[in-house]
Amino acid sequence: MNTDLTLVEGGQPQPFRGTPADLAELRLRSRELASRLGLAREPFVVDEAAGTIEVHGVTGYLPLGESSVEILPHVLRHDPGWRVSLLTMLATVHHLEWLPAVDRGTRHARLADLLGSIVAGALSRASAEGMPRQYVERTEVTESIRGQLDAARMWRRVVDPYTVDCRYSEFVAAGPVPQALKWAARELSGAVQQTWLESELRHLATLFPEASDELPAPAILDGVELTPQFGFLRDALDIARLLAMGPQNGAVGRADGPTRAFLWNTERLFSDFVQAVAERAARRGGFNAYRGAGGRRLVAVDGRSGPIDTVIESGSDVVAATVCPHDFADEVVDELLPGLLAGGRGLGASDVAIVFPASMGLRPGTQMRVREPSGPSTLHLLVVDPSGLGESGGMERVVSEFEMDLSAVVATARRRPIGSRSRRLGDRP
Repeated sequence: MNTDLTLVEGGQPQPFRGTPADLAELRLRSRELASRLGLAREPFVVDEAAGTIEVHGVTGYLPLGESSVEILPHVLRHDPGWRVSLLTMLATVHHLEWLPAVDRGTRHARLADLLGSIVAGALSRASAEGMPRQYVERTEVTESIRGQLDAARMWRRVVDPYTVDCRYSEFVAAGPVPQALKWAARELSGAVQQTWLESELRHLATLFPEASDELPAPAILDGVELTPQFGFLRDALDIARLLAMGPQNGAVGRADGPTRAFLWNTERLFSDFVQAVAERAARRGGFNAYRGAGGRRLVAVDGRSGPIDTVIESGSDVVAATVCPHDFADEVVDELLPGLLAGGRGLGASDVAIVFPASMGLRPGTQMRVREPSGPSTLHLLVVDPSGLGESGGMERVVSEFEMDLSAVVATARRRPIGSRSRRLGDRP
């Protein structure tokens, strides 16, 4: 890569230093990415007159012909180790075993280089210690018998009596594991910044010619389990799984390198991460938290009631919560509150909550009384701060902080007089 650019999601426009061809490709991909990621607008805004670009609603990286674009998510804009924090969020929401970690040499590496170094290290070790293998059926014309005779081609003996058609099995490094790692190495080789790493990834991908270059089917890739002998491949395999979930809208790579896009919808990512944190925090606190869209209570709620991302339940007390990936502002609360109250009323919730990213303008645990004749009576404003997830104990800190906030919310709902408590959904009046 000759030119690399790091953009902040929702930040100020930045000069684009790539070639005109790269800019044209970026503009073309922006339309497709909006559809693939379910965005209301195109993620990349190009100002040709000023020669600048800005990005909205996505995070990840996008390799182009002569340049590469890396996008810092808005919720991690104050985190110097944002790349590892982003990877931790992705690993958490996709339930991967991989726990991203960096050392002094990779602390400031770009996102693609960080992933590429892990894959390269695993493949390099596999070249010395071995790769998972499987039997592959082969046919060959030989001068001596190998395996079994191919009865269907015995007629060739009449034409050439000095050769024989054989069928045999060979134990080679093939199957979903080497196939996925080979695919990941080829994809990352077109996105890394360091020339030596690009060459290393390309070389390592050629060491396993028996493995296919294509990505295994999702069902097969998700079902792969490594034996203890090949445990050193686990992190690299999880990286392949992670990349496979991105919108690969460059299905055909150039001769000089792949050009796929690996981007994620930041609104969806933050919402899914908050859900995962809420579930862990609720288990510790002795109550339940489950996804609103799949919760049993939403079946009986009118679809016009509004979005409920997470339902928190403790005994007869219910709190309906929604997740907002934008910074706290009174205008944002005013916009979300009517739909949230309607959804909470349909669930029989005593309180409602909005979860924001951490910001200086919002104190965690803020409560507001809701002046409604019926339904939820208190609005809780909560925060989840994913900054520092890449540090030691980062995930533990986030879960512990949110556990305290949720416990306070549940305690507030429990202290209400019995006569003012909302009934549970399904109870007869």
